Amino acid sequence: MATKFNLNRQPVPDEEINSHKDFGELVNKFKKQSIEKARSDASFLKNKKATYSAIIAGVAVICTVTYFSVFKKEPPKETNNDKIVTSQQNNTNTPNTKLNKAFIAPPISKLNVPYTSYKVKAEQGGTLKHKSNSKIIIPKKAFVNKQGQDIIGDVEITYREFHNQADIIASGIPMTYDSAGIQSHFESAGMIDIRGYQNGEPVYINPKKQITVEFQSEHTADRYNMYVLDTIAKNWVYQNRDNSLKGQKKQAASVTSASKTSDVTQETIASPKTENLQKQLDAIPPKIEAEKVVYSKKVTQLPKVTTPTKPTKATAGRPQFELDVSYKEFPELEAFKNAIFEVGTENKNYNSKLADVTWSSAEVSEGPVKGKNYILTLKLRERVEKLIVYPALTGADYDKALKTYESKFNDYKTAVIKREADEKRLKEEFEAKQAAYIAEQKNLSDELVKEKVRLWKERESKQLEEFNSMNNDMKVTRIFNISSFNIYNSDCPNNLPKGAKMDPIYVSNDKSHMRPSTIYLICHSKNLVYNLPYGQLPYNPKEKYSLCVIIKERVYLCSKEKFTEIITANQNKIPLTEMAESSGDMLDFKKAIGI
Repeated sequence: MATKFNLNRQPVPDEEINSHKDFGELVNKFKKQSIEKARSDASFLKNKKATYSAIIAGVAVICTVTYFSVFKKEPPKETNNDKIVTSQQNNTNTPNTKLNKAFIAPPISKLNVPYTSYKVKAEQGGTLKHKSNSKIIIPKKAFVNKQGQDIIGDVEITYREFHNQADIIASGIPMTYDSAGIQSHFESAGMIDIRGYQNGEPVYINPKKQITVEFQSEHTADRYNMYVLDTIAKNWVYQNRDNSLKGQKKQAASVTSASKTSDVTQETIASPKTENLQKQLDAIPPKIEAEKVVYSKKVTQLPKVTTPTKPTKATAGRPQFELDVSYKEFPELEAFKNAIFEVGTENKNYNSKLADVTWSSAEVSEGPVKGKNYILTLKLRERVEKLIVYPALTGADYDKALKTYESKFNDYKTAVIKREADEKRLKEEFEAKQAAYIAEQKNLSDELVKEKVRLWKERESKQLEEFNSMNNDMKVTRIFNISSFNIYNSDCPNNLPKGAKMDPIYVSNDKSHMRPSTIYLICHSKNLVYNLPYGQLPYNPKEKYSLCVIIKERVYLCSKEKFTEIITANQNKIPLTEMAESSGDMLDFKKAIGI
C-alpha cells in the first residue's frame, strides 16, 4: 500500500491564481515545444513542409480548444435546472425511488420565489435596481450568443433573491455542500438566481466582461464565502472569500432592531374586512349541511308507497288448510280473505296423517320469505309440528281478489309517479339552494383573496421601506461577481446540530402516525435550514428550532414554541399541524414557520 502524507497547506489566494492565467505565454510555449519536437524527428527534413503544416494546424486546434476552455468564449449550453435529474442516493435504506427527481425541486408547487423581469440594451448596458434596493450593474456589450458573437438589442434579465429560511425552503435549491467527502449545511447571507434571454433564447456573458450584483443583505457577520451552483456535478463550487464587507461599516445590528424586524415579518395579513369575509365563509358549510338535513327529512315524510300483494291461485293436488287469521296482525293477507294455506314442497316432515290429528292450537307467523310464505305451528300437548305454508285462493274468491289487486296496482303506479315527482322537486329545491351557497362561497373567497393580495402588497411595500431605510448597522452590501448566468450564494458551511438527538414520532391532530417525505429543521438563531432524512433528529438544546415537513405536497408544521416544549420535557412525539390550503403566498408561509 502506498504511503499517505497528510499536508495542511494554506489555500492559494485568488490573486495568485489569477496572476498565472497568461494565455499568450501558454500558446507561445506550446508552439515552441511543438516545433523543437518536430525538428528532432528523423524524418523532419524529408517532410518539412507537411510537418510545419501539421504543427500549425495542431497549434490552431489546441489554441482554439484552449481559448474556449480558458476564456469560455463559446459558453456551454444553458442547463435548465428544473429538468436536471440526479442519480444520487440518500443515506437511508429505502428503495431508490427518486432517481428522476429534479435537482432543483420546489417542495410546495403553489409556493416559490418569483422572478422579476428587466430589459437592458446589450450594446449600452445599464444599472437595474431591484425592489430590495439591490443593484444589477451590466457593462456595455456584456452578452454573446452561443456562437460567441456579440448580441445587439434588448436582453431580458430575470432575477430573484433569497433572504430567509422560507425563501430557501420554497425554492427547492439544495443547501448542502460536499467537500472532501464531508457534507455541510449552508447558513446563507443571501442567494441570487440570475438568467438572460433574447427572444426566448438563452444568452451568455461575454468572458471579457462581468456583471456585478450589489446585494442588500441583512446578515452583517463577516464569515461567509462565495459559491456558485454546479448543476452538473450537483454541488456548490467555492469561488472565493466573501470580502464584500471591506470598507463597509461592520457593527452588528442590535437585538432590539432585529426583534422589531422580526415582528414586522410576523404580522398577520388580516383586517376587519378579511375577518368578516372569513366569518361569512366559515358559516356557509354549516348552512349547506342544514339544508341537507331539511331535504332528507322532507323526503322521509313523503307518503310511503307499498306494493300490493298479488293473490296466488291454489294448486290442485297440494295439501291445504283453512285457518282463521287476524288481518290486523298480517295486513298483507287482506288480499287472501277466504284463503286456504297450501303446504310448501320444502316441508320434509309433512305427511297426510297430520290432517287426521285434531290439534289443540294452530299459530301463523312470518315465514322465511316475508310477504310470500308463513310458518304454521300446530300443537297437541307436547307435540309440535311446523310447516311452511303459502296463502292461495280458489274459484270465485281468486277472481275477485285478482280484480281488487289490479285496481290497487294501478293506484300504486300512480302513487309511485307522484312520489318520484315530489322527490325530484325536493331535490331540485335543495340543489338550487346549495348552488346559491356555493356561488356565494366563491364570491366571498375571491373577495377575500383580493383583499389579502392588497394587504400583502401594502405590507410588502412597508417592509421594503423599512429594509431600505435601514442604516449600515443593520444591513450590508454583498458583491456578487457574475461571469455566467446561474445561482450564486454567500454562505457559511455548518455541521449538523450537536448536543442532543431524538427518535421522533410524528403525529397528526387525530394522533395518527405520519411519515414525512421531506423534513426541514429550521434554525432560528441563524439563517439556516437543515434538510434531513426521515430518522434520527439532531438538535442543539441552546438554539431555537421549528419544523416544516412535507407529506404528499401538504405542509405540516411544528412551531418553535412547541418544539422547545417537547425537548424541554425530553419527549419525542412531535404533533404536526397542517398549514391551511388558503395560505398561498410567501408571507403566509413565513408567518407559518415563525420567521
